[in-house]
Amino acid sequence: MRHARRGTILWGLVVSALALWGCETGRNTGIQRDNTSPAILLTNSAGDTQDIGGGLRFNVSAVDNLALKSIRLTFSGGLIAQLDTVFTSQVKTYAVSRTLTFGGSSGAGGNIQIIGRATDGAGNFAEDTIFIFLSNVQALRVTMISPQPGALASQGSGIAVDIQAAQNTGITKIGFLVAPRASVSDPTTPPIDSIVYAAPLADSVEFVDTLIVLPTTGTFNIVGFAEDSAGRRGFSNVVTVTIQSVANDVTKPTVAHKIAARVEVDDTVTVRATDASPIAWIGFRVDTNGALLSFDTVNVAAGNLTDVTRRFSLGLQGLSPLPRTIVVRGYACDAAAARNCDYTNSTTLLPSPPHPGYVAGIGGPSLSPAGLIDTVIVVNGITIPLPGGGRIADAIFNANLNELYLTNPVRQRIEVFQVATTSFLPGGIPAAASKPWGIALWPRDTLGNYGDSIVVADAGGTQLAVIDVRPAVRRLQWRQDLPNFLIQTYRIVQIAGGFREEITGHDVSDRPQYVATVCRAAGGTACSPDSIYALYSTTPTVSSDNPFSRRATLRMEKLINTANPALLFGKLFWEIGATTNSAGTDTLRIEMIRGNTSQVVLSACRGITVDLATFGLGDSTYARNSGNFTHAFFGEGGNISTQFARVMAYDARDSIRGVGVLNNSCVGIGGRTTRAQGEDHVDFGMSPAVNVSDFISNTGIHVSSVATNFNGLTNVVRADSLYYLDADLRLKATSCTLSTTSTDCVTGAPGMDMNYDHTFAPGGSCTPSCGGSGNVNNRILFAARPDGNIDVFDTYHGLFLGSIALRDPITGPLRVAKDATGQLLFGITNSGLVMIRLPTIVNPYPIRRPGGSP
Repeated sequence: MRHARRGTILWGLVVSALALWGCETGRNTGIQRDNTSPAILLTNSAGDTQDIGGGLRFNVSAVDNLALKSIRLTFSGGLIAQLDTVFTSQVKTYAVSRTLTFGGSSGAGGNIQIIGRATDGAGNFAEDTIFIFLSNVQALRVTMISPQPGALASQGSGIAVDIQAAQNTGITKIGFLVAPRASVSDPTTPPIDSIVYAAPLADSVEFVDTLIVLPTTGTFNIVGFAEDSAGRRGFSNVVTVTIQSVANDVTKPTVAHKIAARVEVDDTVTVRATDASPIAWIGFRVDTNGALLSFDTVNVAAGNLTDVTRRFSLGLQGLSPLPRTIVVRGYACDAAAARNCDYTNSTTLLPSPPHPGYVAGIGGPSLSPAGLIDTVIVVNGITIPLPGGGRIADAIFNANLNELYLTNPVRQRIEVFQVATTSFLPGGIPAAASKPWGIALWPRDTLGNYGDSIVVADAGGTQLAVIDVRPAVRRLQWRQDLPNFLIQTYRIVQIAGGFREEITGHDVSDRPQYVATVCRAAGGTACSPDSIYALYSTTPTVSSDNPFSRRATLRMEKLINTANPALLFGKLFWEIGATTNSAGTDTLRIEMIRGNTSQVVLSACRGITVDLATFGLGDSTYARNSGNFTHAFFGEGGNISTQFARVMAYDARDSIRGVGVLNNSCVGIGGRTTRAQGEDHVDFGMSPAVNVSDFISNTGIHVSSVATNFNGLTNVVRADSLYYLDADLRLKATSCTLSTTSTDCVTGAPGMDMNYDHTFAPGGSCTPSCGGSGNVNNRILFAARPDGNIDVFDTYHGLFLGSIALRDPITGPLRVAKDATGQLLFGITNSGLVMIRLPTIVNPYPIRRPGGSP
């Protein structure tokens, strides 16, 4: 049992009122006593099943010929409460819609009975009853694990009872009921059918017992129950057990198994066997291509049970190559003298039987429906559930420590996955950021080496977190506060007697979301200590006004642990939106605020004009840096204001200019004042607006993921297709990921990355290899599909190379990494983290397109 911290819930659901009622003691023979009862009707206003988030919703209607005195509502089952309404004036008709709301930690839920009683002034009353099922994951849940529907028994045999109950405030009682009770006896000493718990209460309990069947034939029913700390009682489903005679038993057991349509090598197969005679052996068999691959059974005769369920690991480690089609069958024998045995004669396959050839490259003969239902596919990878749940926003691999770091904003920590043990570090790295989102490594040089620190964007605040991930440390080093930027438009307005400056500002105090890291080297390959930068996109705050409502920006911050503000440097990348002066554009002025100081970092004298309505980016702009930390790549995702999404590239080898240089060239001209002046911070490493617009003119809809290679020369955007771009954002090729049921491109699917050693360009000469030199088997891209496959493409030609089959579809980040033994692929699915050791993929397109020339 797992014990939880104690707590209490106060149910404030009783509405009370006091009234003083007088009695006439004198006899009045002219007045007849009221003998007419009121009428009351309860109806639900949101269906028989309601979610607790919307409250418990129902209507109350009551009427009386003279006057109602009170309405009482009594709640039982999944909610224990009473609600009284007392009338102090004459009310004949009452009609009210009720909504009872619950706190976020409420344990109310399940089947709730509501009894309404209307009483009039003479004491006449009427009642009405309704039932509403209130859905709440924190409500009392009672589950009967055993027996299951269809259970068989025989005289003298055992029937296992397994009841589980869970509720976040604690379980006070758990047990079972049998009807008729004389059908079974309990051999435990003393016999019990329930357990009562004292404080401290556990939030999850299990009650297991074995009953001995007494009659020779007939049936009996079993139901589980539990009570929580608030007195609510819940029940499991009712199971009917059939008692059969086992004299001269020659009937084979009923055997069923449950397995997914796509499985990993260590996935579970569940086998259930029932027989009037007790089950003696239970197991499973695996065949592939007509040959026996595995046969595993266990002896369960000592239990003397007629209904047995066991879970087995497939244990197919070492099976190669994958994917592979296998046939799985359950197996069982009973304890009768004839030793009756059988394989699966009924089965449940989740979620549905696979279609022959479901995975590209897998053939085989056509199977009959009966044969097909046992046929599954063993796919690549192993999946490890996330510890404690949550969701993953971003991930990065550290080959120095052979660990993968994953940001979990729900659990507010960094999850640490250790490849050597294929397990998560318990507790991860907590207290790193209030809402960790984007993540990147700390650059050491432009050869791809990095330190054992990570940079994390805290989407719950306006800061970046630098975390030491070494096993002996694993803690926050420092948090770097990020500046606020005021995006302003500057105008000179002519007024009577002269001119006036008009500055309109937009406060974009946004929070960081996705992050990439780059560095600038000082005459060699080592990163200069004062030239390590985080390039980050932001997520907008609700306070942002138009045109920046739900619009974000792209920024840069020098990473340095200092209390000296003079050593800090921040940048808002206005370069991506600069345009020519025309109708509807505005002169741009940017002011940076850090602490108590403000600084004009782009003066109006610079004369930069923008279309402010489209200047802001989507609210989920993705960021990735190259493996050698010289480049970064960004893709505009989420809600966007433009018809087409934008991508931006950054080259850290170029320079930043204008820092510390005052531009006052326009002061005094045409009536301008000194408010037009300031510094002009220009980063020539950021792709100019003309390149950004060139990408837009060549592509489609909004971006769902981006990828960049080791040297930053190949960039890939996933939108309505896969777009391969060079460092100047020029389009070089396109690809289309296909589903298994359509010839249309799959759009909006997340998850994409390139081979770790990819150093090619998407264009250029094909001598010796297209796009550069090196092993062409590294010139590939991995793109996830929503059906559970990962497509593989050549990044120069955009041609399809094949697919890698997974058990579950990728729903989050996908990363390709490299350790001492080879390349790894990590992906986030709804089941957790999947890890694959990638096989060598042969690229047959080193020189030319089919039918083309070098």
